[in-house]
Amino acid sequence: MSRTVVVTGATGYVGGHTAMKLKDAGFTVIGVDRQITIPAAMEFLDEFCMTDFVDIVSTCASVRKANSIIHCAGTSLVGPSIKNPGEYYDNNAAKTNRMLTSLNQAGWSGSIIFSSSAAIYGNDAVCPIPETAAWKSFPINPYGWSKLIAERFIYDNCRAHKFKGISLRYFNAAGCDVDGRMGCIRDGTHLITRVIKGVLSGEEIIINGNDYNTRDGTCVRDYVHVSDIAEAHIEAVLLAEKMEDGEYRTYNIGTGKSFSNLDVVKQITDLAGHKLFWRYGARREGDPDSLYSDPRKFMQDTTWNPQLSSLGDIAQTTWNWMKKTYYNN
Repeated sequence: MSRTVVVTGATGYVGGHTAMKLKDAGFTVIGVDRQITIPAAMEFLDEFCMTDFVDIVSTCASVRKANSIIHCAGTSLVGPSIKNPGEYYDNNAAKTNRMLTSLNQAGWSGSIIFSSSAAIYGNDAVCPIPETAAWKSFPINPYGWSKLIAERFIYDNCRAHKFKGISLRYFNAAGCDVDGRMGCIRDGTHLITRVIKGVLSGEEIIINGNDYNTRDGTCVRDYVHVSDIAEAHIEAVLLAEKMEDGEYRTYNIGTGKSFSNLDVVKQITDLAGHKLFWRYGARREGDPDSLYSDPRKFMQDTTWNPQLSSLGDIAQTTWNWMKKTYYNN
């Protein structure tokens, strides 16, 4: 069966890796993005529409023939969401709602696979976190709220218009393609890229906070390799084909394992064999103490099982990409 999939945010970090894995699996991939963030992603797109995802129906006619839309586009940083919440509520939630409305008006039918986030869970969620925690523990930053609101918009539009919907709540996406075809941006704000950049450049980095309610005082997170997330999207597309019209589901995408910020520093410095200059700084506002998943529901409903999400594999693949791409002098 020939399958055509639209990926919004197709040249971003998750979107780019997802487009690549879709092409590997034989899908026709239509990419939508308003900018080209990771140029390597362009190689894996059969068609590219440079536009804001909210305008995909009016500016990208091929969308109408797609079986599924994998919606990765959005604004994704906790700190900036606190300083500029309006941008996040508009870009992540309101535009998603307008996209769904325009798809219905165009007569489209298919499945929406949404890139949601573990940020929808608040600081009082009991780890490992099941999907049902979203009804008990609420976000503590606008980014998390914007994702949770977008989930609700998708749920309601599925019921009203008979779309099929799946929200994948990623925990901390990290790593790069194991074959070096796709990677991360040089100046990413996530901890693993910052630590590797610090080791390779000799620049000092800041570890945000050492007074969290965790075993060593630093944030604890569940890291999942971006290639495993990309594979989860494929599994979600196939799962949606078996769902009823109007059905909507939510799933955690993680490993159920937890690592502190200091665990990450040790992993990377041991790998590199180099010293890292770092110091503690202030907490980053909006960061929960601990977030790690109970991922069993998605594993039970699909054949997905993360293959590259050990902290060692994540660190090694990111190191390989950044050293080759940005520090190959």
